[in-house]
Amino acid sequence: MVCFGNSLDGHFVFDDAEAIINNDDLLPETPIWNLLHNDFWGTPLSHNGSHRSYRPITILSFRFNYWLASGLNPHGFHLTNILLHSITCALAVPVLNLLYGEEKKQLSFLTGMLFAVHPIHTEAVS
Repeated sequence: MVCFGNSLDGHFVFDDAEAIINNDDLLPETPIWNLLHNDFWGTPLSHNGSHRSYRPITILSFRFNYWLASGLNPHGFHLTNILLHSITCALAVPVLNLLYGEEKKQLSFLTGMLFAVHPIHTEAVS
C-alpha cells in the first residue's frame, strides 16, 4: 500500500478517458446485461470498430466503483486498485509457500515482496 499510496490523489490518465469516463456501461441507467455484449471500451462486440477486448468483470468493478464513489471520482478508483493489489500480495505469500514448500518460507516472503513493489504493476494499480 505504501508504494502506491501516492496515486490516491491522482487523476484519470491515458486510456481512462475511454475506458471509464466515456464508457456508458459504468452508468447505473445502462442495463447490466450490456457488459456481456460490449467490449472493454463500451462498444458492442458485433460492431466493426470493436477491439474485441472482452473484460466484463473489469467493467463490473468499474461500475461498482462508480456507484461507491458517487460518480467519476478518481480517488475511489485508485483506492480500490490499491486495496485489490494489497490483498493479492498478501495472498501471494501463502500460495508461494505451497509452491516452494514450507521449508522455504523466507523465499516465499521475498518473492511476495518483490511482487508487491515491482514497477510493472504501476499502471494497473495507479
